[in-house]
Amino acid sequence: MYPGEVTRFAFLFAVLAACGGDGVGIGGECSQQAACEDGATCDLTDPDGAVCIDAAGDLDGDGLQNGADFCNHAPGGEFDEDADGIGDDCDRCPIAPPPEQADRDTDEVDSPCDPDPDVDGDEIVAFNGFNDPDLPTGWMATSGWQIIDGEAVATSADLANNEILVAPLPLVSLHMAVLSQYRIDGVDAQATAIRVGVIAVDARPAGGTDVTCVSVRTGAADNLVLDTTLNASNDPFLSNLFDTSASYRVTLALANANAGCALVSAAETGATTAGTQGEAMNQGGLIARGVTARYPFLLAIQRGTVANN
Repeated sequence: MYPGEVTRFAFLFAVLAACGGDGVGIGGECSQQAACEDGATCDLTDPDGAVCIDAAGDLDGDGLQNGADFCNHAPGGEFDEDADGIGDDCDRCPIAPPPEQADRDTDEVDSPCDPDPDVDGDEIVAFNGFNDPDLPTGWMATSGWQIIDGEAVATSADLANNEILVAPLPLVSLHMAVLSQYRIDGVDAQATAIRVGVIAVDARPAGGTDVTCVSVRTGAADNLVLDTTLNASNDPFLSNLFDTSASYRVTLALANANAGCALVSAAETGATTAGTQGEAMNQGGLIARGVTARYPFLLAIQRGTVANN
């Protein structure tokens, strides 16, 4: 065998060892593409870099074996909404895998979750991937909501009122965002007020106001509407916001007396802005009326340090 062939064969054996066989051993570097050997699992949340650990162990002592724990260095980690190998309880953006530049402002909220990726201070204050059939303590929902197969499902039992599901937020903040995604099962033919989207609420005793970012159908026209205490702003150029074959990502962002509403799907993109009274919101949630709608998650982000009371 010639020297060059020896080099080539050595390279091929190295590739085969990395790609096949028994996988990476305990203590070795791993990734979602470089799997660990049998009996080991890849700890993607190790602050020093992803390594293989014993799947049967319990590194953080939270009662979940490492092989079923997506947060090996913090309590929780049973669920992984975006399937990036990092659990919802320790994921800096539980609705999307991290991009190459995940956290430019180093506030530990990754894009695309961070409503202001260049300003430090945002934090994830509420997240639910609806994997538990019961809502967390303090969350509230009207009678039209059910948790079914990992989704919050709204069915308008009363066409005269909105169905609302909200999470309490720990800060009273002038800077916040509410993010979700919806899919329509059907629109009630008897409904005259049809809407689906997200809501922020100032539920303090002296508050009582809300801001909504919703898809609205009036007759044959669909609009993205931002409804605030001062006015309603809408984008008239969206054609179908209630397509039963589509999934729509919707975001409401508030900053002082400014509000923004955005929607993205495979076929539709829209955004609109409006002024507010500068309310300090302490609830974030989902809103629907005249439809059966499914939401796979609710995410709320705030910036501030004032305790909620």
